Amino acid sequence: MNIKAFNDDRIVTRSNNTVVKQYKNSVKQHKRILIKISGEIFLSSYFIEQVDNNKNKQFDDTNLNKLCNNIINILNTGVNISLVIGGGNIIRGKDFQGNNLIKRETADSVGMLATVINGIIVRDVLKQHNIDAEIVSPLDLPFDIKKLNTFTLNKLVSKSKLIIFVGGLGVPYFSTDTISVVGASLSHCDVILKATKTDGVYDKDPKIYPEANHLDNITYDYAIQNNLQIMDDTAFSLAKQLNIPIYIFSIFEDNCFVKALNRSISMSIVN
Repeated sequence: MNIKAFNDDRIVTRSNNTVVKQYKNSVKQHKRILIKISGEIFLSSYFIEQVDNNKNKQFDDTNLNKLCNNIINILNTGVNISLVIGGGNIIRGKDFQGNNLIKRETADSVGMLATVINGIIVRDVLKQHNIDAEIVSPLDLPFDIKKLNTFTLNKLVSKSKLIIFVGGLGVPYFSTDTISVVGASLSHCDVILKATKTDGVYDKDPKIYPEANHLDNITYDYAIQNNLQIMDDTAFSLAKQLNIPIYIFSIFEDNCFVKALNRSISMSIVN
C-alpha cells in the first residue's frame, strides 16, 4: 500500500488498483446534502443475489432500517439532509417503454406516484427512529404532504428539517435524477450523494472488462459527452449550470453516506 500526502490535507491511498481519497474532517464542511437513492434498494432481492420471487418484498424491513441507520449516522455529524427516492421497487415510467397502449406521459405519472408511496413509507420508518421528516411535492396530495415552493422549503431548511421530495416536478419527462438536482438547489444543498450498485464511474463496463479504469474525478461535460448511464444528461447539465458536485459510490458499503462525505470510500466525483 502506498500513501501520498498533499498540502490540501488530502490523502490518497492505493490498494488493489483502487484509489480511495480521504479528507480530514470533511463531513464538517457540509451544512446540508441531498441523498439520491433508487427505490429498488427496498426490494428484498437488492442486497441478496437470489431471492424467491414469492418472498421478494417491495418493502424489506432490513433494507428500510439499513437506510434509516445510514441517515441517522449522517445526522449525528450535524449535517442536514434532503432526500430523493426513486420508485423502482413499485414501478418506473421507463418500464413502459415500447408499450404502444400506454403513453409516456401516463407512464411517468405512475412513476411519480410510486415516489410518493416510498416517501410516505420512509417518513414513517424514520419517525420510528425518532427522526422527524417533512415531505414536499408539487402535486396536491393529502397525507400531510406540503406543497413544494421556495417559501416552504426555506422554512424547513431554517428549521434543519429532513426533507423528502416526492412526485417529481409534477410533469412528465423528468427523471428522479433531475429532481435531485432541482431539490438540491432549492433546499440549499452543498453536494448530491448518488448511491448506486457500483463504486463510481469506469471508462468501460468493469463486469465485462476487468481492466476497466475507475474514474475518480470527471467533469459534467465528460459525463454528458460519454453518455454515462448512471444519471441522465438533463441532470448532469443542470448540475453543471448550478455548480452542484455529485458523489457517486456504492450503497453496499457499510455507513456509505458518512464515508462518502469523508471521501474515505471508493467513488467518483462529478464537478
